Formats: sequence, C-alpha cells, structure tokens
Amino acid sequence: MMNKKACIIFCSTVFTLNAFFFCAAFDYNKAVDEIAADPLTSYNTVYLGMSKSDFDLDFSMLPDWNFYKNETGLTEKAERETKIEGTTLLEGIKITTAIPAGSAKVIAFDCYFKTDNKKIAKEIYDRAVSTVWSGMEDMPVAQASDFVFWKQKDISIVVSYRYEKDENQYVITIRRFNNRILNQ
Repeated sequence: MMNKKACIIFCSTVFTLNAFFFCAAFDYNKAVDEIAADPLTSYNTVYLGMSKSDFDLDFSMLPDWNFYKNETGLTEKAERETKIEGTTLLEGIKITTAIPAGSAKVIAFDCYFKTDNKKIAKEIYDRAVSTVWSGMEDMPVAQASDFVFWKQKDISIVVSYRYEKDENQYVITIRRFNNRILNQ
C-alpha cells in the first residue's frame, strides 16, 4: 500500500505531466471557435482599438505561445504549434498599429493557421467561415471558393484560404480591420 507522501508525489507528477501535454497541444476546432465566435474580437481579449501594450501583456504571459515583440515596428505577433496526424499546425495572431508606440491602437489583426495538410486546412477554413457567418448581422459583400468578405459598420472581416507554394503551406486567415482608419 502506498503511503500518503508517495501518493501525493505520484498525483502531483501525473497532474504536472497532464498540464504539460495539455499546454503543448491545442485543439484547432476550439481555437477556431475562440477566434471566430465573436466577429469583432478574438480569444475574448483581442479587439480593434486595444492598445499594443495590452496585446503585449496578454500574449507575452501565455506559456504555450511564442511572443514576438517589435518595439520599433507597426506589427507584432504570437504563435503556437502542435502536431496533428503527424503534421505540424501553426496558429498565430498578428496585430497592426499606425505607430510603433505601446499606446498605439490596434487597427487590424490577423488570426491564422498554417499547415501542409490540405484536409486539415480545408476543415479549418470551413469551420472559420461558418463560425464567423453565424455571428454576422449581414450577408457577405463578396465571396469565392477561397475567401468570404463581410462589412459590419466600420469593420471588415475577411476569411481566406490560400496555398503558399514557396513554403508548401496552406494558410487560413481571419482578418479584421477598421475601414474608417485604413481608408484615410
């Protein structure tokens, strides 16, 4: 029979390993839902008009994300990856601001997935389109087999699917941008 101390160590080890593997892998269906469920936000925290410093704080602290700070540039990004069916899937988010300062406001952001597996890419694209569509007030203003484009007041949302031959990657992007600011 195990003594109390050995039981605590065993349970602690199992919990730690479970937490490690849970953080190391992510469910892309859940990720798509977190990105696309609300047409105007992603991950319940990223939105147009948020400050660059808030984005930095949010994504620099996440243990399973690689955060790429850029103090002098207009874009920053964070990425994480996992293996699914023997293939690598990269998930990322990139923000764009008009000025490089920490107080600058996000005027556009792209959530994206990259994989060399066409089947997984198509599943992600289809789920992203249907999830965004379910939250939109209006019908798309344009659509084709590889993109759907909506306008909702001053905000545009584009879900796109493309193959990047040079990288041998399928890329699915959900882009949100402020029409009023970007058209000035």
